Amino acid sequence: MEEKIVMGKILGPHGIKGWIKIHPFTEKKDSLIDHKILIASKDEKSWQSFEVESMDVGDKFILAKFKGVDDRNTAEKLNKFFIGLDKSSLPKLDENNYYWHELIGLDVKNNEGMHFGKVDSLIETGANDVLVVMGDKEHLIPYIKQVILEVNLETNMIRVDWQDDY
Repeated sequence: MEEKIVMGKILGPHGIKGWIKIHPFTEKKDSLIDHKILIASKDEKSWQSFEVESMDVGDKFILAKFKGVDDRNTAEKLNKFFIGLDKSSLPKLDENNYYWHELIGLDVKNNEGMHFGKVDSLIETGANDVLVVMGDKEHLIPYIKQVILEVNLETNMIRVDWQDDY
């Protein structure tokens, strides 16, 4: 079974004709707009495919209309569902660019060999993204080229120019 990647979450219905509001977890709000099929899941285990009839990108969320979801009551049943894609449908990134899901779980060490822990999540701050690293304590490490020296997916490691007392 192909790996699924969570790309957003349904916030609830919009109007009475089956439209839904989606909060995207993507850097660019319009990254879902070219996909004709989206998958939805309440538990991230069991996924259901939906054909996209129409989609519109707003300032804060995406409005979507799925084929077969034609009224508010049907749309309400999808409330709080995760929206995802098959991993293989994601576009390939240039070298040294990574999807957030690829960084989650990687070990983080500095040049002196200090192990900070594993990447638990990322935060988008506007200025730059921040790695949330959980180890003996939580570390917030900016995801900028001056700090992130190497990302190695084969060894599951991120090497950083960072100290424990920062």
